[in-house]
Amino acid sequence: MSIFLVPTQMAAEAGPSIVIAILVAIIPMSLGVLQLLQLGGAIPVAGGAYVYGSRLVGPYWGFLNIMLPVVAVWAYLLFAALGFAQYLPYLLELLETGIQIPEVAAVMAILAFFLLVNYVGIQMAARAQIALVAVLIAGMLTFIVGGFASFDIGNFEPMFPDGEGQPFEEGLAPFFLAIVLLYIPFQGFAMIIEIGEGLENPTKNIPRVLAVGMTFVAVLSIAIVLALIGGASWEAAVGPDGEPVDGALAAVADAFGTVPTAGLVLIAVAALVAAATTVNTLYTSYSRTVMRASRDNLLPGFFAGIHDRFDTPHRAVIFMGVPPLAVAPFVGYLDELTGPAFLDWLVVVVTGTFLSFMIGGIALWNLPKTFPQRYEYSVYKLPLPVLKLVAVGNVLVSFVFMLLVAASAPTALAFVAVFALVSSIGYVYRVRSSTQAGTDLRKEMSVLHQHEGGDGETADRTD
Repeated sequence: MSIFLVPTQMAAEAGPSIVIAILVAIIPMSLGVLQLLQLGGAIPVAGGAYVYGSRLVGPYWGFLNIMLPVVAVWAYLLFAALGFAQYLPYLLELLETGIQIPEVAAVMAILAFFLLVNYVGIQMAARAQIALVAVLIAGMLTFIVGGFASFDIGNFEPMFPDGEGQPFEEGLAPFFLAIVLLYIPFQGFAMIIEIGEGLENPTKNIPRVLAVGMTFVAVLSIAIVLALIGGASWEAAVGPDGEPVDGALAAVADAFGTVPTAGLVLIAVAALVAAATTVNTLYTSYSRTVMRASRDNLLPGFFAGIHDRFDTPHRAVIFMGVPPLAVAPFVGYLDELTGPAFLDWLVVVVTGTFLSFMIGGIALWNLPKTFPQRYEYSVYKLPLPVLKLVAVGNVLVSFVFMLLVAASAPTALAFVAVFALVSSIGYVYRVRSSTQAGTDLRKEMSVLHQHEGGDGETADRTD
């Protein structure tokens, strides 16, 4: 969903400089892909980020690697559904149907539908995802072709329009924010490790999906940004009220003058599909994270249950789906999530990702020492010097991006810090209550389960 909303939002803020911003955003994506390629290929488990943090860094860090992402996912599910509701009226208007669907109904319908799909089974969800992605790519290609057909190199000047006559810091602030937020469309690569053991032949397929899939995604995303600026000028992303234009990419494509109405319809449909695939994937991936943490009793064991008929973590799926549905009736008060205020909110999501990848960088560094056989017999193994370079790179680059967050949206960073503090208090309470009940929670969060420690690796870990 992000690629259909964020580029126009940031073009309205930062102008043509978003072309440079998305190229810079490739750096953390590349490092993150290499990191998860090695970790996911060596230890393919459900709830990957949580397991890597708790087993390779420490129980507390594994706890943060579930709390920050899951709460962000609840909010992001609502954002994707709101994006769906934003594009739907534009599509109905293009088709001249005269139909008006209440925003609340559209939001609740997409959340409830894919909640049901994931409850019934991952195979059904996978088949639906493949069909939807085909439509999504067709819409993206339509936008790209239309933009390059009306391409004008003059649209890239001035590169930093907001910086003219302003102090250096203020002029570059939108550019820094664009770097951070244009990283969002790349974040989907992390979801593959959350499914982990639910995949067919995960030791081979996790690295394969990461390498091939994210190369494809990066090329399409860069092409969309180039087409947006080169085809219509960044000012086409600004509506009459000075805010980002309604209809986002579809509205900008209309300004190209080279895309027929049928093409605009396809782009709008693709945006709706993007919302659907986002919701579907979030349910599928992070329900496995909840299930895995419940196996360790970090969350109530009730959520670790597997449905007898559908073979799905049905209770974890409900855990991920109910909070956004509960908030959906109040969607009228949340319209700002798709307006200017949504930028700060998206920074919260990105910040959680950066913290997660900093923890993951340390986990990658520790992998050869903690689980040497899992590293040694990985199908795709990073040479040790490269592994260390990627590990350090992820920590440093994520930290630098955190500084960009602090410069661009300090309130969003403060929110994440406060939430992490409150969560830490909850962690201490959970550990103490488990100890009183006769369970060493930190020990359970420090060892791989028997079925996860294969290839000769013992299920136990010594610190």
